[in-house]
Amino acid sequence: MLKSIVINVTGMSCSHCEAAVVKACESVDGVEGAKANAKKGIVKIKAANDSVVEAIKAAIKEAGFGC
Repeated sequence: MLKSIVINVTGMSCSHCEAAVVKACESVDGVEGAKANAKKGIVKIKAANDSVVEAIKAAIKEAGFGC
């Protein structure tokens, strides 16, 4: 069963930023999907378990955003 994880993300201002965050999140093993919302400053992730959270945050930071 997939878990829903919500992470606050700073630095997103447009759809291109959202796409970059989604791409970063989906590059992490165990992530089944992601949807970013720049207005709310969040990304919702579907993942196998909570153990991927730190890897997701690292990928977001590597893409140039804060969390």
